[in-house]
Amino acid sequence: MTWAARLRRALDAISGEILGINGRNVRVIYRHNPRKHFPIADDKILAKTWLGNAGVPVPTTIAVGEDFADLTTLVDAVSAHDDFVLKPANGSGGGGIVVLVARYGAGWRTAGGRAIDRAAIRRHAADILFGSFTLDVPDRVLAEERLIPHATLATMFPDGLSDVRVITLKGIAAAAMLRVPTRASGGRANLHQGAIGLGVDLATGKTTRARLRGRAITTHPDSKAQLVDVQLPHWDEILDVARRSAAAVPLGYLGVDVGIDARRGPVVLEINKRPGLEIQNVNGFGLRPILEAIEAGS
Repeated sequence: MTWAARLRRALDAISGEILGINGRNVRVIYRHNPRKHFPIADDKILAKTWLGNAGVPVPTTIAVGEDFADLTTLVDAVSAHDDFVLKPANGSGGGGIVVLVARYGAGWRTAGGRAIDRAAIRRHAADILFGSFTLDVPDRVLAEERLIPHATLATMFPDGLSDVRVITLKGIAAAAMLRVPTRASGGRANLHQGAIGLGVDLATGKTTRARLRGRAITTHPDSKAQLVDVQLPHWDEILDVARRSAAAVPLGYLGVDVGIDARRGPVVLEINKRPGLEIQNVNGFGLRPILEAIEAGS
């Protein structure tokens, strides 16, 4: 067999393992996630209610803004805190999330180093209510505690919260990755905004490889910290809260995002009914055979 033929066979084998968008939607999501239950994952406030009722650890809510009459109360509530997170209830991909990490003058400093005052917080909350981050569909504002990064992850990037995305099918963990913020991502752990994706070995909780915007790296571009072969703290607990989150909602296929707080340990930030597929590139393997094995064994 020629070299070209061997390469083609290898590529065909790899592509057969990759779960594409259509395969994910038709073979997995539509089969395991009833559409009537989509709002549970879409609405962060509703998701927190379901998870909290099941005893799953979630961030403490500071305030919720339902309409413009709530804005003064919301701004007053967050003003009592040195740090907090402001987010749209129905946003996606990290859009509209502002992470305030410390007091700065009369206001706060964001994870990206930008100064924000009370007036800017009010304007941003109003934009969320208008639907600026939900395709012009009116939304609600969620203000909640900022989790303090565990020391292991703070070494990588201290101003933003890294999180672990665990893909579950029928409550069984199928794959995981660590998402580490950067200055370019504004302290947010969203890959398409410039965060780093690290593959994680499910058996050990150690990072295996790292990718930034499709490029392989080994050190953080800002902190210069090593990214590969890092043991994630509380690994068994992370898998446990991911499984408990899956059991708490009537959705069979989930992406569970878990933050590791320095004080509380693993805390579930949100759940996703249609988690992205970049986790395959980050880990270097396809999801299709793993999900098929889970289905066959259930």
